[in-house]
Amino acid sequence: MSTKDDQATDHYQTGRSHSSAEISRKVKGRRLEPTANVAGLYEQLIGELARFEHEQATARNAVTSSTLATLARDYDRTDTDTGRAMLAADVAEGISLAEARTIRRAAAAVQLGTPGIIARAAADGMTPNEIARELGATGSYVRRILRENPTMLAEAAEARAEATD
Repeated sequence: MSTKDDQATDHYQTGRSHSSAEISRKVKGRRLEPTANVAGLYEQLIGELARFEHEQATARNAVTSSTLATLARDYDRTDTDTGRAMLAADVAEGISLAEARTIRRAAAAVQLGTPGIIARAAADGMTPNEIARELGATGSYVRRILRENPTMLAEAAEARAEATD
C-alpha cells in the first residue's frame, strides 16, 4: 500500500499513535533531496551571508568617531618627530583615499563651526581656559574668538537662557 508520494504506508497502523522516538527514527531515516526551490533559497542565503560579511569587514575598517578619537589621542601623545612620522605612516596605511577625504571635509566643517562651539561653551559658563583645554587650543585663541564674535556669544547666551526657561 502507498500514497501519492510513493511512501510506503503498510508499516503504519491505522488509529495508533506513534511515540516521539518512533517519529524521530522515521524522520532521521529519510533522505531529503533538495528541490529547485530549496537550492535557490540556499544560494540566496549564501549570497546574503557573503554580503553581510563584506559589510561587517567594511565597517571594521571604516573611520568611526571612536577611531577618530583614538587617532587624535595618539597624535596628542606623540610629541617627537619620529613618533609623528610613525603615526603618519600608520594613518597612510590604514585609511583609504575616500576616508581621508571624509575626514578632511569633516575637519573643515568643525573648523568653520569652532567659533559657535566656543560661544556655546562660554554661554554654558565655561571659562576660556576650560574651553581651550577641552578644545586642545590655547586660552588666548579662545579669548580672541570670543572677542571677534560678540554677536555669536550673545546669541548663544540668549539661546541658553531660553532653554532654561
